[in-house]
Amino acid sequence: MSRRSRLSLAVLGALALVLPVGAATAPAGAADRRGAAPAAWDGAGLRPADWTVYGFSQSAVGPAEEDPQVYRLAPDVNIRAFQQWSTAGDEASDYNFGHLARYHGVGAALIGGGTASVIFREQFPSEADFADMSTRDADNLPLPHDEIVPNARRGNLFNPRFRRYLIDWARIQIDGGVDGLFLDEVLGGFSGGQLHGYNGDEGFDDYTIADFNRYLLATYPGFTVDDWKSRFGMTDDNVVRPDVPADDLTHNFNYRTYLRDHGWTGNPLTSANPLSGVWGRVTSNRMYADDASFTATYLRRYWKEIVDTLRAYANDTYHRPILITANGLFPYVDLNSVGMYPWNPDEQTPDGRGADYVPVVGGHLNGAKSLQANYRYLKDLGDRISGDVPTTVFIDWPTDMMSAYLNLPASERQDYWRIFGAEAYANGLFPAFFLKDTVGDPTADQLGLLGFLQTYAQFYRSHAALFRDNGAATGRVTAGAANVSASLLARRDTGARTLHLVNHNYNQRIIPQRRFTVTADVGACPAAVTVVSPDFTGTRKPVWSCRQGTLTVTVDRLDYYDVLALG
Repeated sequence: MSRRSRLSLAVLGALALVLPVGAATAPAGAADRRGAAPAAWDGAGLRPADWTVYGFSQSAVGPAEEDPQVYRLAPDVNIRAFQQWSTAGDEASDYNFGHLARYHGVGAALIGGGTASVIFREQFPSEADFADMSTRDADNLPLPHDEIVPNARRGNLFNPRFRRYLIDWARIQIDGGVDGLFLDEVLGGFSGGQLHGYNGDEGFDDYTIADFNRYLLATYPGFTVDDWKSRFGMTDDNVVRPDVPADDLTHNFNYRTYLRDHGWTGNPLTSANPLSGVWGRVTSNRMYADDASFTATYLRRYWKEIVDTLRAYANDTYHRPILITANGLFPYVDLNSVGMYPWNPDEQTPDGRGADYVPVVGGHLNGAKSLQANYRYLKDLGDRISGDVPTTVFIDWPTDMMSAYLNLPASERQDYWRIFGAEAYANGLFPAFFLKDTVGDPTADQLGLLGFLQTYAQFYRSHAALFRDNGAATGRVTAGAANVSASLLARRDTGARTLHLVNHNYNQRIIPQRRFTVTADVGACPAAVTVVSPDFTGTRKPVWSCRQGTLTVTVDRLDYYDVLALG
């Protein structure tokens, strides 16, 4: 079947999103496409709770594309090996599924995926279909997103045909045998884009405002016409009606008409609009657990349907799980993969750029800065949104954070991982070691960094039990030296505690700290304290004492990162 014919059937066929249980059938030749995994791959690699070393290496979709660096680093998982984009990835022949066996041979899980929102005309059979799939502003006009790449638009997640389209290409990857799917920019399509100054003027198509009627009726079930008019300024000829189908936008409430009549089409989220808070404001890549607004409620619902459908397809067709992750913090995932990029929502800064995850001053690494507060925020927020799943952080691209990292002097690129990669581990997160992207940036090997990453990752692999399933432990921790971030973690399954020390005494190189004490309120005193570090081999036994639950440890020397295991 041709690319265009397959898409025509997928897009214009049945509109139901969720497949009935048992309805999924394996396409002809699906088993042949995926190939057999080696005997050593027994499924253990599909448990994110057992992962310690994460990698990020993305290759273009293509029948010959793969990255040999992955086999040398041998991470537990490559979180985004390739991504469907435009028409690349809508046919099984577009992919190289043969390298799955090579991944599994080194014990690495392969996560594929694709964009969940960026679309182009060539993906759809007709201009009318493209227009139907596209998000729209409050004037009901398809919204261009040339600020992403020329001729791009955002797909409309409220449109059941678009959701079906996402599931269609994802099923091809499941047929190919991928271990997981990374859905990128799931919440794209609500910013208003550059055209509207990112003011939220987007997402006001017929599908979405019909769902808004359903939400209003469910949220205010006892409202009368007078209630709608007095509370929200509706009019007799444009008011929510329970006796008319919600998608009859001629005879039921039409939110676009409401915005036009009040003069808010250019700025629908204005505080002057009494329905703007009910509608909600979508934050890119963050699906907050306590957000009960319309957009959050329905996006959460549609996200769950997509995830449930993909899991059911993998289970019913191949009797195996499929791991789900997305860029950001989301419910219903097996792990969180948080892209670090400017203009993020993770810190309130005067310039609005958010948390500075790759701190650089004058072209040099600002190793004196600590990211502990930012990492703890991500960890805590991820736990609230997603539950007990691991969270990895990666330098997203193409962004100026990635450019800043790549442009560091060679020794300072290593120091980025020694300081900020370590600080992620020290606060219960997992850094994804960067190997490769698809925009022509130098790879880790080309930068002379791969050998370092292999050695550095081996420390975490060798001491995996100290880093898995950690959460913040209660109890104050104080380091008796400036520029040291200290954190006390406890494993959620066993309660085993670790005390982490990261040195930020830095000026284009690390300046070791010598002979200082650390105190921690640990509750029950440990029977033993041992120190491990990627900065030295073996273990050390420091001088320590503990009275009435207060632990005091003397640190003879701290280079980059020490982990104190409390036995």
